[in-house]
Amino acid sequence: MKIRTLAACSAAMALCACALAPGPYLDSKRLDDSVQAQQEADRFPVQPIDVAWFRDLAKKETAAVNESACPLTCLTPATRGQYQYRVGINDQLTIIVWDHPELTGASFGSASGTAPLPQGYAGYGAGGPAASAGGEGAGSPIANGTAPAVGGGGEAGLTVRIAADGTFFFPRVGRVQARGKSAADIQHELTQRLAKTIRDPQIDVRVSGFNSQIVQVTGSVRAPVAESITDLPLSVIDAINRAGGAQADADLQNVGVTRNGKRYTIDVAALLDTGDPQQNVLLKDGDIVDVPDRANSRVFVLGEVAKPTSLPMNRGKLTLADALTGAGSLDVKTGDPHFVYVIRGADKLLNPVTRDTVINSRTLTPTVFRLDMTQVDALLLMTKFDLQPKDVVYVQVASSARFNRALQQITPTLETLFFTRQLTR
Repeated sequence: MKIRTLAACSAAMALCACALAPGPYLDSKRLDDSVQAQQEADRFPVQPIDVAWFRDLAKKETAAVNESACPLTCLTPATRGQYQYRVGINDQLTIIVWDHPELTGASFGSASGTAPLPQGYAGYGAGGPAASAGGEGAGSPIANGTAPAVGGGGEAGLTVRIAADGTFFFPRVGRVQARGKSAADIQHELTQRLAKTIRDPQIDVRVSGFNSQIVQVTGSVRAPVAESITDLPLSVIDAINRAGGAQADADLQNVGVTRNGKRYTIDVAALLDTGDPQQNVLLKDGDIVDVPDRANSRVFVLGEVAKPTSLPMNRGKLTLADALTGAGSLDVKTGDPHFVYVIRGADKLLNPVTRDTVINSRTLTPTVFRLDMTQVDALLLMTKFDLQPKDVVYVQVASSARFNRALQQITPTLETLFFTRQLTR
């Protein structure tokens, strides 16, 4: 009798093992599962990864060779020849009037042809007139942008700074509007205005200090910095190089250029690999260049593989063969080589033809591809199938493995019932 009682108790404890066994468990008493699906789940078409698909892709790429367009103004031989630097506030100009040293500072007695600053002006010197006035006075040459150049052995010339109103003062001319003009425009205007007092003036104007136009370079670069735009055109690749170059984990395929509050994606990897001129964007004042890392450029490999994992993309590239190899290949005991799926449905997709990043308007509608690895050409095709960021590679479980797993689940229960019956006899 005691043996039967113990057997009955053991059977009862085995049946409620799910409540008493250790491990993760979520109490569903406080959850309301009464909400049901409003409609039947959608069915998604599956695109086989075969030779026909690659032939169709090749036709699209051929038709779109000339459709790739630069999202902004790009640096080309034509735009390089048309480029002109426009002077802005706080820029410095060096102006030389040949054969008239009295206009370029030589009248102060400098042997080099440049005028020394009065005591107290150098370095906003303490004790000078500006300092005694409590700082840079409104009537000081520095504030007005008319302070002569300081030097010793340097070339003759008057260095002026563009004031906040966009003007500078020049002897015998007065105030000259410079903001938005090129050095050639300013030279032409000074020549015309000095011609009233000087016969055939010969003037040279160049920008000696570039302080008005700034580009920010941040993200996964070696030395994030604010870079000045100069009289040489500044492209996105130049900006990254000036910042020390990209780091090892940089995602050069998705470099961003933010202009007027809108971010444009630039494929710098394509520029480096193929010299694509449609990716070398010409930067402007206020642009922000951000180089992201590869945290968002990952591919997930799940299902019946030796080691489910997430893999970073190398310079925006990763093939299906790379992904499966990185996960240790298929599990030979449980994986079904007939059904290797690639599920694509990220918020942003990369157009495989134009290499442009586009927004997926139906983020809940995935695009599904399937590779049959039992076919002789499958091993070749998987090395040519390029994955995109946030793709999910899933290897289906074999039917035999599912059956064996079902047996493993019910075997303990069958054993318990069998031994309970033996004990109760």
